Amino acid sequence: MAPGRRAGAVTVLAVMLATAACGSPRAARALPATTTSTTAVTPTTGAPTTTLPSAVPTTVPTPVVAAAGWSHPATTLPPVGGFTGVSCISGVFCVAVGGGANEADVSDSSGPGVVAAWDGATWGAPSDYFAAPSGGPVVAPELAAISCTSGPLCAVVDGSGHTSVGNGTTWSPPAPLAGAPGPAASPADPGPDHEGARSAAVSCPSGQFCAYVDNTGHVAVMDGTTWSASRTFTDGSVELFQPGRVGVSCATPSFCTALVGDTALAWDGATWSAAAAPWAPDTTGDSAVSCPAVGTCVAVRGGDVSVETAGSGWSTPRPIDAGGRLDAVSCPTADFCLAADTYGDVVTWHGSTWSAPVKVVPTPEEYPGDGTSLACPSDQYCMVLTGDGDYAAYQGDDPTAAVTTASPVG
Repeated sequence: MAPGRRAGAVTVLAVMLATAACGSPRAARALPATTTSTTAVTPTTGAPTTTLPSAVPTTVPTPVVAAAGWSHPATTLPPVGGFTGVSCISGVFCVAVGGGANEADVSDSSGPGVVAAWDGATWGAPSDYFAAPSGGPVVAPELAAISCTSGPLCAVVDGSGHTSVGNGTTWSPPAPLAGAPGPAASPADPGPDHEGARSAAVSCPSGQFCAYVDNTGHVAVMDGTTWSASRTFTDGSVELFQPGRVGVSCATPSFCTALVGDTALAWDGATWSAAAAPWAPDTTGDSAVSCPAVGTCVAVRGGDVSVETAGSGWSTPRPIDAGGRLDAVSCPTADFCLAADTYGDVVTWHGSTWSAPVKVVPTPEEYPGDGTSLACPSDQYCMVLTGDGDYAAYQGDDPTAAVTTASPVG
């Protein structure tokens, strides 16, 4: 789905780096090492060798008709409470997650947490991975997220601190993280029954490691088969808090970056540290980040993009989407990135330019607060999914590259 490497990469790289404003060093504050089931991985260092996305758009972002390469299936995935996450390991294996407390957005009730699997042609019927609460307040799952890697292994997390792992068809019973987040101290937090009050993100670069973050600044890692106790970063006596989506991405088990509002959290294989995010303190919007290589991350918020490079920090944010509500980004390589906004538009980095927005799925109507989910397992395939269950897949110019893993989904 993505073009190949371009000639003259060294020249382009120099131009791209010249446009990026240097940020502050990442590690401003550090927590003690988290307790995991195995020894921490030694941090990996080294600068990337591929072309980096430019933080400066080279096209005028105006809505256009869907581009060639995007499919538009005739049916949608049943909403079953709104979908809030999708992850793919190939064009024939994707898993979407949703339901739970999202249903409270439209019916004031909480349903089961559900998953649905994509086999390259159709979505299977959604199945429960988290039973609906029998009564009482809405407690879980809250705005679930998912990350899948080869094996397959998928980890589902949600803003109430619950986790579940599976292979696309079979799932472990949801279990809360040790020290799972309770009500945040921030007066800006409207509480667990409010739409968007609890969100989380997860990234699994291997079948033996995953990283978790939620929108109150809690972090945890799964090393082997055991999740560490949840820990939190604080700013004085007030916990971090961001309304809406947060992001985390791991290039390796020893390099992860998470974004929670105005703060960037970094995992080096042993500890988490905190530094300023690339956005101004008063910037609003969901956060998303994708790290295609150690030392390289691409982040979006509002209508802007910022690029982190090894040794140079974050670039000055630049606009790439006039709609201003980017909430997902996926960069399988530094030469290819796709970012999506809540309206169903996508912008694409092809190694030299950011495209104008292209509308590939309808703007959500029933679950507009659930955002757009995005997964690009390679530069030849992407899946875009909205909370309403509308989806579209992109196939690059090499059809065989997207189908690299046989689907274990029946």
